[in-house]
Amino acid sequence: MVKSIFLIIGIALVFSIIMMLKEAGNFLVINEKPVKSDVIIVLSGGGIERVEKGVELYKNGFAPYLMISNGQEDGLYGAAQKLGVPSGSIILENQANSTKENALFTKTLMKKHQFESAIVVSSDYHMRRVKGNYEKAISSSGLKLIYCSVSDNGYDSDNWWATRDNRRATYIEYVKLVGNYFGFHGNDAKKILNEMFSFNGVNGV
Repeated sequence: MVKSIFLIIGIALVFSIIMMLKEAGNFLVINEKPVKSDVIIVLSGGGIERVEKGVELYKNGFAPYLMISNGQEDGLYGAAQKLGVPSGSIILENQANSTKENALFTKTLMKKHQFESAIVVSSDYHMRRVKGNYEKAISSSGLKLIYCSVSDNGYDSDNWWATRDNRRATYIEYVKLVGNYFGFHGNDAKKILNEMFSFNGVNGV
């Protein structure tokens, strides 16, 4: 009888762990329905898909301005112009070196331009951490944000374990989530991450 109870408990624990691991990718992804806002904020650090998503929202009339955080990185400023956004509708932020700084510096620009609402665009696997940093930055500010994500590396949150790239993206994001929670951001955090996992070219810590 006792062995049967422990067996049932053991099976339940294994099943619970499997389910938690299965949902690990989906937990990272936040993708809300866009609403008309004052500005669209595109975060650098990923592929061209991020700015393409921002331009799509811009052209669909969701906001009259496109703000690109660390806009010269990855050539996103030039890409936005080539995709048809006039320079007068693009606001550049060129100082951010981390997701935390993305949030703080774009918040400052929103206040400067008297914007009250924004759509934030980043990679789907990155968005849980984006929202955490932004919600902390705008706390008590009255700003309203919507988070719209894009899969800029073919990330499959339902089957994140199926490919090396997806496993890598998932592992790194969880390490960064924990690091951000304990106050590690920017270049120092990237250095620690590279030393721990021997990953090079990691962006957006």
